[in-house]
Amino acid sequence: MQQKITKEDQRDRETMLRIYQERGAQTEKTLLAAGISVESQARNAPWVAEQVKLAEAA
Repeated sequence: MQQKITKEDQRDRETMLRIYQERGAQTEKTLLAAGISVESQARNAPWVAEQVKLAEAA
């Protein structure tokens, strides 16, 4: 079953992925400074990790 992604989570996923691509892995603190809550980080980090893995495999 596909889970509906909120606009906020989609924005946070894109932001987290962009920051990773620009600067590499980030800490909870640096993502908080970028405006991404701890709760959002927990929800969206697996998706970001999957995108990174797919990009590196390509």
